[in-house]
Amino acid sequence: MELIVVILIVAVIWWWLKNKKSSTAEVQRQASAPAAPEIKLTITSSVGSRRASSDEAAPRDVGPLTPAGQGAWVLNPMSPLPLTLLGTDESTAKRVRAALAKRQYWSQSVPELALLVAQHNLRFKEVDEFVAESRPKFEALVQQAIASSTEWPTASEKDREDLRAEFEDAALEKLGVHIGYADLPTLLEGQPSGFEDDDELLKRFSGDSALYSFFLTQLGRANSVVTVKADDWGRKSWEKLVERGLALRGKDIPVQQVLEGLRLKDLNEMLVGAAPKPLGRKAKAVEAVLALPDLQERLSRFVSLREKFQAVPPTNLDIEKLHQAFGYATAVATVVQQTYYTGVETLDVLDEKKRDPDMYDAWEIVNFQEPMPACAKPYCKKYSRLPAKRPPFHLGCDCRLEGSFKD
Repeated sequence: MELIVVILIVAVIWWWLKNKKSSTAEVQRQASAPAAPEIKLTITSSVGSRRASSDEAAPRDVGPLTPAGQGAWVLNPMSPLPLTLLGTDESTAKRVRAALAKRQYWSQSVPELALLVAQHNLRFKEVDEFVAESRPKFEALVQQAIASSTEWPTASEKDREDLRAEFEDAALEKLGVHIGYADLPTLLEGQPSGFEDDDELLKRFSGDSALYSFFLTQLGRANSVVTVKADDWGRKSWEKLVERGLALRGKDIPVQQVLEGLRLKDLNEMLVGAAPKPLGRKAKAVEAVLALPDLQERLSRFVSLREKFQAVPPTNLDIEKLHQAFGYATAVATVVQQTYYTGVETLDVLDEKKRDPDMYDAWEIVNFQEPMPACAKPYCKKYSRLPAKRPPFHLGCDCRLEGSFKD
């Protein structure tokens, strides 16, 4: 028994020495070997994309910017569904194409493109054709619903508004056309009246679409004076608006409006010692604070005026119409971007097949919406050969052509 124990101990010691020697040799080998080059791989993804691309990836070749007569420009002639920009110059067409061509975060090109659409009142031939074809069908479906409704004849004006909203939702579903994330009802309404009224205002936001969206959001606030702390995410945007003369800050805001933006609790704290008891109505509290002889002193103790901002509504412009105009521009930008992107996806997969012909032996068209849109059903299946008709099949189509294998 003792002999067996000795043998086991010797075996363990031998194994340990052998592994130590191997490890030491490996360390020495790695130390003497030339350093391997550092490999950096940066990957970004995009909404709706199944392909990742490097930050340095060049825009895909979709064909040259092609004049089409009378200020029209074909942006992507190689796409299965080329897009035609109408009534503009070459410089603007290049800017639109550059916004669409960014491979990183495709959806982020929408605000930039929307600002260009709004600034230059841009139109796209394919958008006009889509609306001209779809809007009459949509209106016919709504009118059919109204005609068959037993509630409509006796409904009040407000109830009719509610009923029409229901009928419009049902009509959109019956149209059976899916256009990605674009706002289809807004698109079908067409370009709003006064779409050009904001042209001068938009020049002040050139190149900063996010700031314009931020500005419109602030114009729609119930309380016009807002408190923005130094570490607030919107502080820089507010400061930019002040620089452009589109917002007031601190002492430039009328005192009464500053007070109206405070809580009743804050106003009553300012009145401590000057009012016999807390006031229950905000309007009365504001009136009482304004009457204080030491108003400025109390205000400086309770309020940081540097944190107060107020958007300045543009003169002679209807704020509601501004929202409608930019909403329409955003709908156009979204559907155009989706169409362009789907075309790029198709061209990409065709290139993959050319680079490696034996990669797969069949094709498939897929759509990832649930339930599958009616417009996609005729196309979404497997093909033994490359289908002659490829996505995008219509404006805003988000179907995908993919390599596949025969069953």
